[in-house]
Amino acid sequence: MSRQAAAQHLRTATSAIIEAYRTELRRLGSPLATRDDAWQQCRYQAQNIVAECAQSLETGRPAEVTGVGEYSRLLGAHRVTQQIPVSESVRAAEVLWQAMQEAATGAAALMPAGERHAVQQEISTTFRTVTGRRLYQGIRGYEEATRPTAPTPAPATVPAPASADGPPRPSGTGSQTDPDAQALESLTLREREILAAVREGLTNRQISRRFEITEATVKRHLHNAYRKLGINSRVQALNKTFGEKS
Repeated sequence: MSRQAAAQHLRTATSAIIEAYRTELRRLGSPLATRDDAWQQCRYQAQNIVAECAQSLETGRPAEVTGVGEYSRLLGAHRVTQQIPVSESVRAAEVLWQAMQEAATGAAALMPAGERHAVQQEISTTFRTVTGRRLYQGIRGYEEATRPTAPTPAPATVPAPASADGPPRPSGTGSQTDPDAQALESLTLREREILAAVREGLTNRQISRRFEITEATVKRHLHNAYRKLGINSRVQALNKTFGEKS
Protein backbone atom coordinates (compact mmCIF):
# COMPACT_ATOMS: atom_id res chain seq x y z
CA MET A 1 0.00 0.00 0.00
CA SER A 2 1.13 3.59 -0.60
CA ARG A 3 1.41 6.70 1.50
CA GLN A 4 -1.53 8.07 -0.48
CA ALA A 5 -3.71 5.22 0.80
CA ALA A 6 -2.61 5.88 4.37
CA ALA A 7 -3.33 9.58 3.98
CA GLN A 8 -6.76 8.83 2.53
CA HIS A 9 -7.48 6.62 5.53
CA LEU A 10 -6.91 9.63 7.81
CA ARG A 11 -9.14 11.82 5.68
CA THR A 12 -11.93 9.23 5.63
CA ALA A 13 -11.72 8.91 9.42
CA THR A 14 -12.07 12.65 10.00
CA SER A 15 -15.77 12.53 10.91
CA ALA A 16 -15.20 9.76 13.45
CA ILE A 17 -12.21 11.61 14.89
CA ILE A 18 -14.21 14.82 15.32
CA GLU A 19 -17.09 12.94 16.95
CA ALA A 20 -14.78 11.21 19.42
CA TYR A 21 -13.08 14.53 20.04
CA ARG A 22 -16.30 16.33 20.93
CA THR A 23 -17.58 13.43 23.03
CA GLU A 24 -14.47 13.51 25.22
CA LEU A 25 -14.48 17.29 25.51
CA ARG A 26 -18.10 17.16 26.62
CA ARG A 27 -17.26 14.48 29.17
CA LEU A 28 -14.61 16.80 30.55
CA GLY A 29 -17.12 19.64 30.65
CA SER A 30 -15.09 21.81 28.28
CA PRO A 31 -16.90 24.92 27.05
CA LEU A 32 -15.18 24.35 23.72
CA ALA A 33 -17.66 21.51 23.14
CA THR A 34 -20.69 22.59 25.15
CA ARG A 35 -21.02 26.04 23.60
CA ASP A 36 -22.09 26.09 19.98
CA ASP A 37 -20.09 29.16 18.97
CA ALA A 38 -16.88 27.82 20.48
CA TRP A 39 -17.45 24.33 19.09
CA GLN A 40 -17.81 25.58 15.51
CA GLN A 41 -14.41 27.24 15.79
CA CYS A 42 -12.89 24.28 17.60
CA ARG A 43 -14.20 21.81 15.01
CA TYR A 44 -12.82 23.93 12.17
CA GLN A 45 -9.37 23.91 13.74
CA ALA A 46 -9.49 20.17 14.42
CA GLN A 47 -10.57 19.33 10.87
CA ASN A 48 -7.72 21.38 9.45
CA ILE A 49 -5.20 19.74 11.78
CA VAL A 50 -6.27 16.27 10.60
CA ALA A 51 -6.14 17.44 6.98
CA GLU A 52 -2.62 18.81 7.43
CA CYS A 53 -1.48 15.53 8.99
CA ALA A 54 -2.91 13.65 6.00
CA GLN A 55 -1.29 16.01 3.50
CA SER A 56 2.09 15.74 5.21
CA LEU A 57 1.80 11.95 5.21
CA GLU A 58 0.92 11.94 1.53
CA THR A 59 3.62 14.32 0.32
CA GLY A 60 6.34 13.52 2.84
CA ARG A 61 6.78 17.16 3.81
CA PRO A 62 4.99 19.59 6.14
CA ALA A 63 1.80 21.11 4.83
CA GLU A 64 1.98 24.81 4.03
CA VAL A 65 -1.30 26.54 4.86
CA THR A 66 -1.59 30.30 4.69
CA GLY A 67 -3.50 32.32 7.26
CA VAL A 68 -3.36 29.71 10.02
CA GLY A 69 -1.27 31.84 12.36
CA GLU A 70 -3.40 34.95 12.00
CA TYR A 71 -6.64 33.01 12.44
CA SER A 72 -5.33 31.27 15.54
CA ARG A 73 -4.15 34.56 17.01
CA LEU A 74 -7.53 36.21 16.42
CA LEU A 75 -9.28 33.17 17.84
CA GLY A 76 -7.11 33.34 20.95
CA ALA A 77 -8.16 36.96 21.45
CA HIS A 78 -11.80 35.98 20.92
CA ARG A 79 -11.53 33.41 23.72
CA VAL A 80 -11.25 36.37 26.11
CA THR A 81 -14.62 37.67 24.93
CA GLN A 82 -16.05 34.18 25.25
CA GLN A 83 -14.57 33.93 28.76
CA ILE A 84 -12.93 30.60 27.92
CA PRO A 85 -9.53 30.08 29.61
CA VAL A 86 -6.57 29.53 27.32
CA SER A 87 -5.85 26.31 29.23
CA GLU A 88 -8.90 24.79 27.51
CA SER A 89 -7.14 25.04 24.16
CA VAL A 90 -4.05 23.33 25.53
CA ARG A 91 -6.16 20.51 26.94
CA ALA A 92 -8.18 20.24 23.73
CA ALA A 93 -4.99 19.58 21.74
CA GLU A 94 -4.24 16.54 23.87
CA VAL A 95 -7.84 15.33 23.58
CA LEU A 96 -7.70 15.63 19.79
CA TRP A 97 -4.49 13.61 19.67
CA GLN A 98 -6.09 10.83 21.69
CA ALA A 99 -9.12 10.90 19.36
CA MET A 100 -6.76 10.43 16.39
CA GLN A 101 -4.96 7.39 17.77
CA GLU A 102 -7.16 4.72 16.19
CA ALA A 103 -7.09 6.41 12.79
CA ALA A 104 -3.32 6.96 12.96
CA THR A 105 -2.77 3.31 13.81
CA GLY A 106 -5.07 2.27 10.97
CA ALA A 107 -3.21 4.48 8.50
CA ALA A 108 0.14 3.05 9.56
CA ALA A 109 -1.22 -0.49 9.22
CA LEU A 110 -1.71 0.14 5.50
CA MET A 111 2.05 0.55 5.06
CA PRO A 112 4.65 -2.24 4.77
CA ALA A 113 5.56 -3.65 8.18
CA GLY A 114 8.99 -2.04 8.16
CA GLU A 115 7.53 1.42 7.63
CA ARG A 116 4.64 1.39 10.09
CA HIS A 117 6.46 2.73 13.11
CA ALA A 118 8.04 5.53 11.08
CA VAL A 119 4.65 6.51 9.68
CA GLN A 120 3.11 6.66 13.15
CA GLN A 121 6.00 8.82 14.31
CA GLU A 122 5.56 11.05 11.28
CA ILE A 123 1.88 11.57 12.04
CA SER A 124 2.72 12.34 15.67
CA THR A 125 5.45 14.81 14.71
CA THR A 126 3.22 16.61 12.22
CA PHE A 127 0.39 16.79 14.73
CA ARG A 128 2.61 18.26 17.43
CA THR A 129 4.05 20.79 15.00
CA VAL A 130 0.78 22.07 13.55
CA THR A 131 -1.03 22.17 16.90
CA GLY A 132 2.00 23.77 18.53
CA ARG A 133 1.94 26.60 16.01
CA ARG A 134 -1.76 27.17 16.59
CA LEU A 135 -1.37 27.10 20.36
CA TYR A 136 1.52 29.53 20.23
CA GLN A 137 -0.43 32.05 18.16
CA GLY A 138 -3.66 31.47 20.09
CA ILE A 139 -1.98 32.00 23.45
CA ARG A 140 -0.24 35.06 22.05
CA GLY A 141 -3.58 36.53 20.96
CA TYR A 142 -5.13 35.68 24.31
CA GLU A 143 -2.28 37.31 26.20
CA GLU A 144 -2.47 40.46 24.09
CA ALA A 145 -6.23 40.71 24.62
CA THR A 146 -5.93 40.36 28.39
CA ARG A 147 -2.95 42.66 28.83
CA PRO A 148 -4.10 45.76 30.70
CA THR A 149 -3.28 49.17 29.34
CA ALA A 150 -0.03 50.03 31.01
CA PRO A 151 0.34 53.41 32.69
CA THR A 152 3.13 55.71 31.59
CA PRO A 153 6.28 54.22 33.13
CA ALA A 154 8.16 56.17 35.76
CA PRO A 155 11.45 57.62 34.52
CA ALA A 156 13.37 55.94 37.33
CA THR A 157 13.32 52.48 38.82
CA VAL A 158 13.63 53.79 42.36
CA PRO A 159 11.19 56.08 44.20
CA ALA A 160 11.92 59.76 43.78
CA PRO A 161 11.93 61.89 46.89
CA ALA A 162 8.92 64.09 47.60
CA SER A 163 9.26 67.63 46.28
CA ALA A 164 7.37 70.88 46.29
CA ASP A 165 6.55 70.40 42.62
CA GLY A 166 3.86 67.82 43.24
CA PRO A 167 2.38 65.28 45.63
CA PRO A 168 4.63 62.57 47.02
CA ARG A 169 4.88 59.43 44.91
CA PRO A 170 2.77 56.52 46.29
CA SER A 171 4.87 53.92 48.00
CA GLY A 172 6.09 51.24 45.55
CA THR A 173 5.19 53.09 42.35
CA GLY A 174 7.90 52.53 39.76
CA SER A 175 10.10 50.67 42.22
CA GLN A 176 8.88 47.15 41.71
CA THR A 177 9.50 44.97 38.69
CA ASP A 178 7.40 42.06 37.51
CA PRO A 179 9.09 38.85 38.75
CA ASP A 180 7.92 37.01 35.64
CA ALA A 181 9.52 39.65 33.44
CA GLN A 182 12.71 39.39 35.47
CA ALA A 183 12.71 35.61 34.99
CA LEU A 184 12.25 35.95 31.23
CA GLU A 185 15.05 38.50 31.05
CA SER A 186 17.36 36.06 32.81
CA LEU A 187 17.07 33.51 30.00
CA THR A 188 20.03 33.10 27.67
CA LEU A 189 19.62 33.40 23.90
CA ARG A 190 19.91 29.62 23.50
CA GLU A 191 17.30 29.00 26.21
CA ARG A 192 14.94 31.39 24.44
CA GLU A 193 15.53 29.64 21.11
CA ILE A 194 14.81 26.24 22.61
CA LEU A 195 11.66 27.47 24.35
CA ALA A 196 10.50 28.89 21.01
CA ALA A 197 11.02 25.45 19.47
CA VAL A 198 9.02 23.91 22.33
CA ARG A 199 6.18 26.28 21.51
CA GLU A 200 6.28 24.95 17.93
CA GLY A 201 5.62 21.49 19.34
CA LEU A 202 9.07 20.05 18.56
CA THR A 203 10.44 17.11 20.52
CA ASN A 204 13.84 17.17 22.21
CA ARG A 205 15.24 15.11 19.36
CA GLN A 206 13.92 17.51 16.73
CA ILE A 207 15.27 20.48 18.69
CA SER A 208 18.69 18.83 18.91
CA ARG A 209 18.73 18.37 15.14
CA ARG A 210 17.65 21.95 14.48
CA PHE A 211 20.44 23.45 16.58
CA GLU A 212 22.95 20.64 15.95
CA ILE A 213 23.38 19.87 19.64
CA THR A 214 22.85 16.69 21.64
CA GLU A 215 19.54 15.79 23.28
CA ALA A 216 21.34 15.93 26.63
CA THR A 217 22.27 19.54 25.92
CA VAL A 218 18.66 20.31 24.99
CA LYS A 219 17.50 18.82 28.29
CA ARG A 220 20.10 20.84 30.19
CA HIS A 221 18.97 24.09 28.58
CA LEU A 222 15.32 23.26 29.27
CA HIS A 223 16.13 22.38 32.88
CA ASN A 224 17.90 25.71 33.34
CA ALA A 225 15.07 27.64 31.64
CA TYR A 226 12.39 25.88 33.66
CA ARG A 227 14.30 26.55 36.87
CA LYS A 228 14.56 30.26 36.08
CA LEU A 229 10.85 30.45 35.19
CA GLY A 230 9.76 28.36 38.18
CA ILE A 231 8.07 25.70 36.03
CA ASN A 232 8.58 22.03 35.23
CA SER A 233 6.77 21.15 31.99
CA ARG A 234 6.28 22.15 28.36
CA VAL A 235 2.64 23.17 28.95
CA GLN A 236 3.71 25.43 31.80
CA ALA A 237 6.34 26.92 29.49
CA LEU A 238 3.57 27.93 27.09
CA ASN A 239 1.38 29.35 29.84
CA LYS A 240 4.23 31.10 31.63
CA THR A 241 5.26 33.06 28.57
CA PHE A 242 1.94 33.58 26.79
CA GLY A 243 -0.60 32.26 29.24
CA GLU A 244 -3.70 33.50 30.98
CA LYS A 245 -3.44 36.63 33.09
CA SER A 246 -5.41 36.89 36.27
